[in-house]
Amino acid sequence: MNRVVLDAVGGDHAPDEALAGVAQALARGEVTPAQVLLTGPVDLVRAGMQKQGLPADIEVLDAPDLLTCEDSPTDAMRKKARNSIAIGIQAVKTGRAGAFVSAGSTGTVVAAATLGLGCLEGIRRPAIGAIIEGEKNPFLVLDVGANPQPKPHHLAQYALMGSAYYGGTFGIAEPRVGILNIGSEELKGNPLVREARQLMKQLPIKFHGNVEGVEVFHGDCHVIVTDGFTGNVLLKVSEGVAEYLLRATFGMMKQVGIPGEQVKKVQAGVMPRVDFSEYGGALLLGVQGVVTICHGRSRAPAFANAIRFAMRAMTAEVNQHIVQAARSITLPTAEPNP
Repeated sequence: MNRVVLDAVGGDHAPDEALAGVAQALARGEVTPAQVLLTGPVDLVRAGMQKQGLPADIEVLDAPDLLTCEDSPTDAMRKKARNSIAIGIQAVKTGRAGAFVSAGSTGTVVAAATLGLGCLEGIRRPAIGAIIEGEKNPFLVLDVGANPQPKPHHLAQYALMGSAYYGGTFGIAEPRVGILNIGSEELKGNPLVREARQLMKQLPIKFHGNVEGVEVFHGDCHVIVTDGFTGNVLLKVSEGVAEYLLRATFGMMKQVGIPGEQVKKVQAGVMPRVDFSEYGGALLLGVQGVVTICHGRSRAPAFANAIRFAMRAMTAEVNQHIVQAARSITLPTAEPNP
């Protein structure tokens, strides 16, 4: 079902920014009121909807248990079972929606989706895939946090999932897939990377080989595979460096006397390429449903874009492509247990 359920109370600026994002998505014609479900304490969400001028006929699923930053994923599932993430995931599981979007706790979303929805056929561990704008193309990095200590066959499955997602989302028939490494030479890397690379060579994907850190932002590879620990560090360092360079560059432009209007033109051209809100969020690939995890700092444009990408992922039938690809292969060194 092409319906998106949004966690209206997840994120640093919820519910106002989350609901403003829904308003933007509706105004752009990317969804209709009937295609949106909201989760959160019903009175709080209804009040926020009225503030944003949202149609009253948008359905709200009551989730009275508010989560805080102190709540661990275990606490969220055991002590606050009727939280907005759990209720949203349940809506996907029961077929009321096909996708879930949240800027709440990443760990809680991953745990709730993995346990509540289960993994796709042939997939043993989900991965969080983040799209980043590169010099030549947008590129997808996975995993950026779901599984910090994967096994080689997990990384191989990430390569399959990433290729299917990127191809369906951007219309690229054969996305180039690489594995993040400390060098381009065949013998470089730790045992995890070396073994995973050998498995990837057997997959029905366009395998590029090793990708060094300095090559990541070239955009030569559409998909870059790594473990969740390394991917998360890469993502956050990239965000920090981008913010630092923007502050330094625009500050220097003002110092040397470049007119404000010219600075604004440069900002307008550069910001969409480095702003995390451009793609809205990261997809949790490998679970039975479309689950998008937004940045905790997300504001309205990020939520609107996350809704758009969730709708696109459902339309592109990304999960069906992943299952078909997984059925077509046998990973000879994959272990019997996850």
